[in-house]
Formats: sequence, C-alpha cells, structure tokens
Amino acid sequence: MIGAQTKGTIMVLLSAIFFGLMPFFAIKTYAEGFDVSNLLFYRFSFAFVLIGLFCIYKKISPRINKKQFFLLLIAAFGGTMMTTYTLFLSYQYISSGLASTLHFVYPIITIVFAGIIYKEKFTAKKIIALVLSIIGIALLSVGGGAEINTIGVLWALVSGLFYAIYILCMANPELRKISPYSVALWVFGITALLFFGKCLFVDGIKTNPSAMSLFYILNLSFWSTFLSVVLFYKGMKYTGPGNASLLSTLEPLTGVMVGVFVFNDVMDLKSSLAILLILTSVFIVVQTNKKPKYRMLFRKLTPRRLRRA
Repeated sequence: MIGAQTKGTIMVLLSAIFFGLMPFFAIKTYAEGFDVSNLLFYRFSFAFVLIGLFCIYKKISPRINKKQFFLLLIAAFGGTMMTTYTLFLSYQYISSGLASTLHFVYPIITIVFAGIIYKEKFTAKKIIALVLSIIGIALLSVGGGAEINTIGVLWALVSGLFYAIYILCMANPELRKISPYSVALWVFGITALLFFGKCLFVDGIKTNPSAMSLFYILNLSFWSTFLSVVLFYKGMKYTGPGNASLLSTLEPLTGVMVGVFVFNDVMDLKSSLAILLILTSVFIVVQTNKKPKYRMLFRKLTPRRLRRA
C-alpha cells in the first residue's frame, strides 16, 4: 500500500509536469492568431466541459454551500483567472523560461502565509529546499542572451502572487469537504464565464479558430488544466500547501526536457546543475512525512453570516 504522503507527492509531481507543458501550448496557440483572453476563454470552457462530463459519469454532485461558493469565487477570480491572465501576458514580453522563473515566487509567499494561516512549520528543511529550488529555477533562465522586458517581468511576478492566493484558498478545510472534481467544475466554470465577459465587452470573441489552434487549446485544456489541477488539489490534501508549492518547482524542468527530447536542445552544464538542484529540493520535501494541520483560511475576512452557513 502506498502511504498518503507518497501518494500526494506523486500527484503533485505529475501535476507539475503537466503544468510545465502550458507555455508550449500557449505559444503555439498565439502563433495561430489568438489573444490572451480568447485563449483562456476557450481553455477553461473546454476544461469545464471535460470535468462536467467526468462528474456526470462518476455521479459526483456539484452541490456546495454559501461558504464554499465564496471561497471558490475567490479562487476562480483572484487565483485562476488573474494567475493565468497575467502569466500568459508575460509570455508575450519575455521568454517562457524567465516567466516561469519569476512566477515561482509563489512558493515563498505560500510558505510564509501557510505558516501564518495554517500554522505550517517553517522548518530548516523547507528553507533549504526553497533556496535550492530558487537557484535551480534561476539557472534555467539566466544566460539566454534575451533582453529582459520590465512589463513582462512585472506580469510574471504578479502571477506568482495570485497563484499563492489560489493555493492557500484551495487548501481551506471547507473546500476539503467536497470532491476535488466538484471544486474543479466550479472553478473552471466561473473562470470561463469571467473570460467570456471580458471577451464579450472588451476584446471580442474569436469565432473562427483554426484546426491547429483548437488542437493546441484542447491539449492545454486537458493536460495543463483539467488533469493538472485535479492532481494538484488531491495531492495537496496529503502534502499541505507549503510542501505542494515546493514540489511544484519540478514544473520548469518539463520545459527543459521537452526542449532536449523534442526540439533537440543541448543539455549544458548550467541546465544539468539546475535540474540537480531542483530534484534535490524535491527529495528534501519528500522526506518531510509529518502531515500539517490546517486552520480556516480567511476566517476573519469571511462575512460572519457566511461563517455560520
């Protein structure tokens, strides 16, 4: 039998790998003439259909209470919508490797706030793992010779802040009472509606996508949205938000490995050292077997009438 901690670790690592494919699909879709808002509208719409069909097949109830809806609304708007929008914007200004590096400020934010909100212990092992992962991720993007765009850098950093909010919100004990598939259904549905409104009133809705663009978006929706989100949320139940965010530093490695095996990029000493550092940080987190206890997220920020629901 696989232990709960090990099971959660495997789920989060697989989620990180699938998330790591996101820049590839996004950039390919941009080349087909899509803007950020339309890409994300189609992405979350397809993901909503996928998770909806799955819930029907598994007979999973989508029913939630008012408190859960309030938390999911925060997760969808402040987390999913704003995280993906700002990150995908950064891809238009800076390289995907640099964007991923800057986006990964979120483990720092998550660990700090997980300690404050959920009383997760900020141990020496976590500090070491965090430092190693940051150095490793930085090595993956530094030295490419590309000019750094300030706007792209800011968007990528903001995306990390929003994603930390998303992780902390999804770790709330109230949301852990319901199926992760129900959570994903609501988050994808709300996010799709938010981007639909933005496209309808601001950017315009793209009604004639090419076959190739639909191919890339469908892959983005399945691998880097539906499957990765469900795996991350389920894994986080066992590992805790701080450990989950550290394990997710495996995500940028996916882009490197795709470049080596698909596009025949050369694996230099810098990339090899970066991979070693990140894998070491993941190994350190895996050795942390004590499951953290949680407190209610945003308890003081939640309206009193919702807390009674």
